[in-house]
Amino acid sequence: MKILYLPNEYSQQRQREKKRFIYPVHMAMEAEYYRKLGHEVHWGVQPVNQECWAHKYDKVVELIEGIPFNVLPWPDRVFTKAFDPKYQSNGNFKYLPGTYIQSSSGCWWGKCEFCVEKKNNYVVREVKDVYGEILECKRLGFKEIFDDSSTLPTGLWLDKLLSLPKPGVTMGCNMRLVDVDYKAMKKWGFRMVLMGIESANQGTLDRISKGTKTSDIQWVIKAAEAGLDTHGAFMFGYPWESKSDAINTLELAHELLRKGHLKTAQASFYNPPKDSIVYKVGKYYEQNNPAHKKYVKKLYDVAYYPDFWINKLKDIKNFSDVKYLFRQVKEGLGL
Repeated sequence: MKILYLPNEYSQQRQREKKRFIYPVHMAMEAEYYRKLGHEVHWGVQPVNQECWAHKYDKVVELIEGIPFNVLPWPDRVFTKAFDPKYQSNGNFKYLPGTYIQSSSGCWWGKCEFCVEKKNNYVVREVKDVYGEILECKRLGFKEIFDDSSTLPTGLWLDKLLSLPKPGVTMGCNMRLVDVDYKAMKKWGFRMVLMGIESANQGTLDRISKGTKTSDIQWVIKAAEAGLDTHGAFMFGYPWESKSDAINTLELAHELLRKGHLKTAQASFYNPPKDSIVYKVGKYYEQNNPAHKKYVKKLYDVAYYPDFWINKLKDIKNFSDVKYLFRQVKEGLGL
């Protein structure tokens, strides 16, 4: 079978509102699965028009197909062009070139109402298999690796990983607001943890089934105190929230950034799945609250506070830090 893979700006994104070229590691794992079965696989070849696809290929793939995660091999990062500059421009990497791995098929919580991976079958790879892939990425010349599982596996899995010899490469990951040994993560090689905070309002956290308390912000602070670069993800536009609720979240984000508890942050606009329970609480809500979309951009108003920049300057230790700060500023300005 001849298969054409056409990765795009949504291939590894979990939010359809954001177009971003992120190395599609999950898709690349599926492509390698077919290659190992002996199929003729092509990656990123753009035909002249769609009619060419029908004549030349048996199948064209633009998003993951859902092959059982536990049978997928490591991707071939040379074949799938992981060094392409378009995959190096996002803020998850401080040291370039960087690449992505995926230790699990999604998130061990798996209940958040807004998540496209809600209720998916959760599968975790063996620690030694993930560790082997990390070492392979280092051998290929990657300087930083980000685990793009929706949430890094924790508990015994993480303990086993951190008990292995330090890989000698910088790591990052997505992380829920949980109590883990952040100091051990930092010592092992983790630099960045991306944490989904979503809202400062407990009622909203309950309604979106986040499974966290407002007091869990303490784990963000603990991770920052351990020396990790914490990145917070917030969301605005919940249909049930008032203006004061939205401002409460905005002020929390600004406070964390100004105090250095968050090094960076992002904001998105709430777009729940149509089967979400939030649609049916007494009445059907609109899909989101358009009046609150302005708060997404207001997150970056933190740049007007001098203490935010004082903390940024304190973090500069070498020229790599200067280059990374410059890239962050460019990204924040949309340049």
